[in-house]
Amino acid sequence: MNRLKAIFARLLFPPGWAVTLVSLAGYGGLAWAFGMGQAGPLAYLAYLLSAYALAVNIAALPRIQAALRKRARYFKEHSRLFEVLHKTTFGAKYLDDRAFRARISLYQSMAVNFLYTVFRAVLGVRYASTWFISLAVYYLMLGALRAYLAIRYRKRPGGADTPAYEWRCYQTTGCLLLLLNIPMSGMVVLMVRTNSGFAYPGLVIYLSAMYTFYMTAHSVVNLHRFRKMDSPILLAGKAVSFISAAMSLLGLQTAMISQFGENDSGFRRQMNAITGAGVCALVIAAAVYMIVHSRRMTRKE
Repeated sequence: MNRLKAIFARLLFPPGWAVTLVSLAGYGGLAWAFGMGQAGPLAYLAYLLSAYALAVNIAALPRIQAALRKRARYFKEHSRLFEVLHKTTFGAKYLDDRAFRARISLYQSMAVNFLYTVFRAVLGVRYASTWFISLAVYYLMLGALRAYLAIRYRKRPGGADTPAYEWRCYQTTGCLLLLLNIPMSGMVVLMVRTNSGFAYPGLVIYLSAMYTFYMTAHSVVNLHRFRKMDSPILLAGKAVSFISAAMSLLGLQTAMISQFGENDSGFRRQMNAITGAGVCALVIAAAVYMIVHSRRMTRKE
């Protein structure tokens, strides 16, 4: 068992030169497959290598973050710009108050979520895609959930009642995610049974891929960064971002297989079933954990 753990750790956390080499090979192969319209075993190998490159890049983010934080600290201490920002009320609070930055991040995520909902809805109407419209409705519900968290965070009672209040909001978020998983599971089952797929028009698939990879990496980093914060509401917002990124990965996979998979319906059905079941299971596990953990913490409070 220890040997397997060591092998897994070595694969997931290779040295810096190996991360660079894998990233160049993986993303270069993905660009080759996309740019040349390639398909077949070599293209699938490029997809797998790019997925592995993404995994090691995400695993390397804490090390990269530590190095960037060190540079940022140096820049913060010697930069004239930071001196000017510290003289403003908002700038000083944003730079020095981690909870305030997390609150601003919650508003930013909500705004981006609604913009992405509009983007999906416009594509759904423009190309008469039921899948796009379904995703737009799903992201609209996630945006409403983020708005609920933002409102609850602003209405915190303060004092000794704050922890119990926030844990109740955390539990409510878990229950809503569990309910939201029901229509999402129905969408996945319908997609698998009808073996439906869609292709992004033009360069939209590349824009969607960039957004998906960014949101996935960003949500994983934030979930790790804020896991020990004293605000369960802010932590719930990061959990919602992570689930949203997982759903984006499912949609991107479906589009990539449809556009570059040579109409391999069997492979598309199999991959959509595996990834869709994984995303649904992830949402259920996260929601159940939030409900159980919040009840335990509420009893302690």
